[in-house]
Amino acid sequence: MINSVLALGFDDTKFNWADLTPIAVEHKKLSSENENDVNKAIDANTSVIGIYASHDIVLASGLIGAFLTIDAASLLGKSSVGNDDQWVKDAGALRDLLRVTRTLKSEPKEVITNTLGENAYAAFNALIASASRQTKTILVGPGAIALGFVALRSNSKLKDYLLVANTPIVPAITEAIKFMGCKTIMNTKENVHPLAELALAVSALKASEL
Repeated sequence: MINSVLALGFDDTKFNWADLTPIAVEHKKLSSENENDVNKAIDANTSVIGIYASHDIVLASGLIGAFLTIDAASLLGKSSVGNDDQWVKDAGALRDLLRVTRTLKSEPKEVITNTLGENAYAAFNALIASASRQTKTILVGPGAIALGFVALRSNSKLKDYLLVANTPIVPAITEAIKFMGCKTIMNTKENVHPLAELALAVSALKASEL
């Protein structure tokens, strides 16, 4: 039964959680203490851990693409109408990033910190700790999904406890979720605040219990 949530890495200054759900939430910034934060929360009967690392599609695709034999353009998919210049820029940046990440894929810490940063590695350890303790762990945004993808490559037993909040319509993320085999809670095209996305996902899970 869902009674409370630990939200790691979310900005809670621009969104009021209580506007969408009455379920209790505790916020923590990403840090080296997150693994301990997760264990303490679970010991206190927190039922869901929410993870957010980055909304940057290029960086997330660089992490996912390190383990795939797919070129940068295919990982990003087609450009949006009117955004061709940005797509070309993103594809070039991703191509350069893949040259780095594909040499680091045997070292999880190195490949994660070289794409999403030091704090993302803290989120990586936190999601492993949460799922290892058989606790529902909701991945919000491309960065968190990419971290879940990397985690499952080394421990497929985590799959039953990792949940994807929503599916971004980008081939790299789609490929990652396909490999992971995790449940996706929502499938909307709306661009909402990450914390709102977590609140909506938690509410959907709560409703499924009824």
